Amino acid sequence: MEKINNYDEFLSIIKSEISLVIAKTKMCVVCKPMSEKLKVFMIDYPSIPAYELYLEDVEMFQGQQLVFTVPTILVFSEGKEILRESRFIDFEKIKRLFDLYLN
Repeated sequence: MEKINNYDEFLSIIKSEISLVIAKTKMCVVCKPMSEKLKVFMIDYPSIPAYELYLEDVEMFQGQQLVFTVPTILVFSEGKEILRESRFIDFEKIKRLFDLYLN
């Protein structure tokens, strides 16, 4: 997963056909294993770009995207949020969405 370093970079990334962003913090003990699980999950979807974003590095993201808890996974399609999963991530829901998108 590539790292997003600023809000403008985030805005350009989500304009693509579909993309996934995981928002996390550096002090979150759940974020690291969830991020690793997401990396393994995304192996099945090589055509869908996945990014990670630290709220400490992109402070504007938290307020603009209304992220109040971490980890939060956001899926965007052409600039619009189509799925949000926070704290307790339902990978089956993400899988169903990706499978619908790819078929």
